[in-house]
Amino acid sequence: MTTSRRKFLTSTGALTASALAGNLTTWGVKSAEAQAASDYKAIVIVFLFGGSDSNNMVIPYDDYAGYQNVRTVASAVGIPQAQLVQFTGAGKKYGFHPEMATIAPLYGQGKMAVIANSGTLVQPIRDRAEYRGTPSVRPPNLFSHADQQDAWSGLIPGAPLRTGWGGRFADHLRGVNTGGLIPAAVSVSGSQVYTTGALTTPFVVPQSGGTTVSGQGATGVPLARYNALKALLADAQNRGNQVIMGAAGVMDDALIANEVANPLLTGTLPSVIDNAFQVNGALLNSGIAQQLRQVARLIEGRAVTGVKRQVFFVGTGGYDTHGSTVATQTRLFAQLFPAMKAFYDYTAAAGVANNVVQITMSDFNRTFIGNANQGVDHAWGGHQIVVGGAVNGNAMYGTFPDHVLAGNMDSGSNGAWIPSVAVDQVGSTLGAWFGMPGSDIEQVFPNLRNFTTKNIGFI
Repeated sequence: MTTSRRKFLTSTGALTASALAGNLTTWGVKSAEAQAASDYKAIVIVFLFGGSDSNNMVIPYDDYAGYQNVRTVASAVGIPQAQLVQFTGAGKKYGFHPEMATIAPLYGQGKMAVIANSGTLVQPIRDRAEYRGTPSVRPPNLFSHADQQDAWSGLIPGAPLRTGWGGRFADHLRGVNTGGLIPAAVSVSGSQVYTTGALTTPFVVPQSGGTTVSGQGATGVPLARYNALKALLADAQNRGNQVIMGAAGVMDDALIANEVANPLLTGTLPSVIDNAFQVNGALLNSGIAQQLRQVARLIEGRAVTGVKRQVFFVGTGGYDTHGSTVATQTRLFAQLFPAMKAFYDYTAAAGVANNVVQITMSDFNRTFIGNANQGVDHAWGGHQIVVGGAVNGNAMYGTFPDHVLAGNMDSGSNGAWIPSVAVDQVGSTLGAWFGMPGSDIEQVFPNLRNFTTKNIGFI
């Protein structure tokens, strides 16, 4: 075999909390001189599993009557105008969901922006007539949870490997991340397509706690067993058999990632993180808050890990609201947005606000008109928020839908908006911020060539 021992198989999975993956790939060269990355940058994807009703996250204030007629009068899924947190975007007044009151001030401070009506697209679709008259322009498997989660994550239909755009970012940034002791792509929400690359392997860490190997201990028999494993791996890497050497190599790298990350994830919570996540004297402890604290721990330890460009994935579920939309989403938002604000506060206090960006994603939006269960059904284009010190905030990007059922922007008749911004354009904008050349970005997003605007300017 002419290929190197750690590249002869491509990646199909992740380094789990046990740090023992079955995929023989590499994420960089080990270095004993990992340095703090002065040009460190990180993208944090906050995925809302189930399809979040973003029609109730960003609501027209000036044009509230049209919203009210459909969402409150014709169905029972509306938010009262008096409860909205007002803001201005694209020359009009809008309102954030009342549970966004914690994070909404960042919009006015220029640290948060709205990406209106974004979604999965293969190419631009001008209007309802083109959507209905030319089926070939439609993305595959619209309105399917699993398929649209994969599409937002960047899965390329028909490709020989299941990779996501975060993992492909890591592939193209191997040179920048040379010397990194943990993978550049990290999920705190289980194994995800988004973080899987073709040439790099992602790192999966638990929602809380560390990444020790099962049975690992610091003394006695557990320590002896762990050291024996390392000795066996060292011996295997000199055996001359490419398969054995490759497997041993990736396991060895996995143990290094384990040993580097575990103290960061299990040590005393740094005060800069602890203080940011305190609300009224209590530590935010929702699932999404715990995940974002894990991300903060790894960012805080960047001088140890030596990674200069990182992509993180956190996720929270429950957004498939076919019934009781308002009550359910209010409860979920009450956990989500304080956690996102606390994470931003950490980055500001730690001096890395300009180096870290959070962005929401979800399967799809929900129908504009509700159903008989005071819920909403699967739809398409929806709104996202992006938060960070480098964000060109206090602005709305994309085209807000006209909220006309069966109108020009409705793919059907119940308010499933045709997106005005593609996932590829959102990711391309982040790739440019990462410093990736355009040629690399177009390899990460094969459909990007179909769009005139590659960078939509939100960062």
